[in-house]
Amino acid sequence: MRTIAILLSLALATAAFAQNELTPAQFKEAIAKGDAVLVDVRTPTEYASGHIDGSINVDWTAKEYEAAFAQLDPKKPVLLYCHGGGRSEQALEYLESKGYKARHLGGGITAWKKAGLPTVK
Repeated sequence: MRTIAILLSLALATAAFAQNELTPAQFKEAIAKGDAVLVDVRTPTEYASGHIDGSINVDWTAKEYEAAFAQLDPKKPVLLYCHGGGRSEQALEYLESKGYKARHLGGGITAWKKAGLPTVK
């Protein structure tokens, strides 16, 4: 019985996470709605090499990321991305623990570019 409960919990957690991970097409659509804050959580050097237009840079690896995220309006949804999806997933978990509604780009900017979507410098 305990095994079934654990498996059910894992399945529910996986389903909840999947709703927060967007494909490049879904991410583009979410950006187009215009009601979210778009955040690139890569380093400033990575950000300068090319980013999604309209994004702000909050370096997930910097000491001051908590202060930077605290400046965001908690009533606005947050769209996160990084290089491959790992840092943005961590940032998503952090923001959700603080009460923000967040989603992230699965596969990061790498998937975005692979889908033929534009970046700016």
